[in-house]
Amino acid sequence: MNKNIILVHGAFHTGDCWFMLKPLLEERGFTVRTPTLRGQQGNPCHPLLVTMGGYARDIVACAREMDGPSLLLGHSLAGFAISLAAEKQQTLFTRLIYLTAAVPKLGSSSLRDAAPPDKSPSDMKIRLTASIPPEVAKAEFYNCCTKDVQEEAAAMLSPQPILPLLGKVRSTAANLGTVEKHSILCSQDRMMPIDYALANANQKFHSVQTLDTDHSPFLSQPPALVEAIERIAAAGSI
Repeated sequence: MNKNIILVHGAFHTGDCWFMLKPLLEERGFTVRTPTLRGQQGNPCHPLLVTMGGYARDIVACAREMDGPSLLLGHSLAGFAISLAAEKQQTLFTRLIYLTAAVPKLGSSSLRDAAPPDKSPSDMKIRLTASIPPEVAKAEFYNCCTKDVQEEAAAMLSPQPILPLLGKVRSTAANLGTVEKHSILCSQDRMMPIDYALANANQKFHSVQTLDTDHSPFLSQPPALVEAIERIAAAGSI
């Protein structure tokens, strides 16, 4: 079983968002990396220089520091980032795990192909970064979390550079198409509703698992998420 895993945060977050999941995975023997993508708190970069391509380079750089190929998990917006990383360096990754994530189509794809219409980033074009009010985050991201966890998670939110939300990802069957993909969806997800995600898969998944929780299972149901990840890691031979 492959025990290397890279966890990639979504929009408005940093690598610190995995603080509940990471130790549980490490207890199961995983080597875990939780990079903070450029432009977020802890990895400063001017918003005009932050792109989805830059995110992919951050992920590839992290993967090259691992001892062998890794499982690569992307949450939410990071579904696009992990896809582009695998397109560029597919041999670094054994399997991709899309956690309540935006999933690009093969070819040229933007978030409009993957996000529910009411979550479109098109109205953000005039700004370099966006922030999300804590109360909105609690209601949309963390609706199944305890109040204490909601408060802690909301305090860790980071302004989100806009350019990665507006660009396109280009991928091919010869590269991204060859990497095994798995999906984990959440039945109480308010950002990526499960019915929408199932109807707009955009890729062929080897497995689709469902957790009865919100958009952030790494905070609301970390033990259940660990079990889901272990099932993916153990399936077949890697």
